[in-house]
Amino acid sequence: MPYPRLGSKRRMDKNGQVTDMPQKRHTLVFDLDGTLVDSAADIAAAANETLAELGAAPLDLSRIKRMIGEGAPKLMERALAAVGLTMTVAEIMPRYMVFYDRYATRQVMLYPGVAETLRRLKADGYRLGVCTNKPTTATHAVLAASGIDDLFEAVIGGDALPQRKPQPEPLWAAIKQLGGTVDSSVMIGDSTVDLACAQAAGVPALILPSGYGAADVAATPGFTRFADLPDLLRQLDA
Repeated sequence: MPYPRLGSKRRMDKNGQVTDMPQKRHTLVFDLDGTLVDSAADIAAAANETLAELGAAPLDLSRIKRMIGEGAPKLMERALAAVGLTMTVAEIMPRYMVFYDRYATRQVMLYPGVAETLRRLKADGYRLGVCTNKPTTATHAVLAASGIDDLFEAVIGGDALPQRKPQPEPLWAAIKQLGGTVDSSVMIGDSTVDLACAQAAGVPALILPSGYGAADVAATPGFTRFADLPDLLRQLDA
């Protein structure tokens, strides 16, 4: 008798045959920056190029990492405040986006185990989506450059809706595109933004911190590397 796929449970049909049944929580929505990819160096390069145009000194990578998580406008709002500039975000964002489009895929790297684990989950019947505060065009570019764009059936970027994470609407939109429901879904992220978004949406979250974001967040027990995800999903469904 074959062992059931990771994304399934066993059930007996009317003829007494054992078959696979999709797990209850088979809709997986992932954050991008800090969860699937380490993109901080590219984000920092774009932010510092923007600041340099304004005559400001660059910010350290570690400092910029703490500013990431709530979208590019919030990042640049924090960066401007950090260097003492009083320009508005609306004034500066067009220049930032020029630089970010230039740098978005130069140094971005998948975290260890991400590609292999995602492909395993996909093969096991899970439906995968991305919900990020990164602009949509840049999101697709990063996914393609990382070689994982073919794995996702839904991509919701930070400019796809009027709301951004931690508001729940982007997560709900990703779930809807995947044909899922709140009861069938899990959010996988790295920050307090992802955790708050999942809680607001009524969806469980699995968190593996990356050091991005303004506040620390605790890891989900047992989540120490991305490859832990299939086991955690089985436990959650049980």
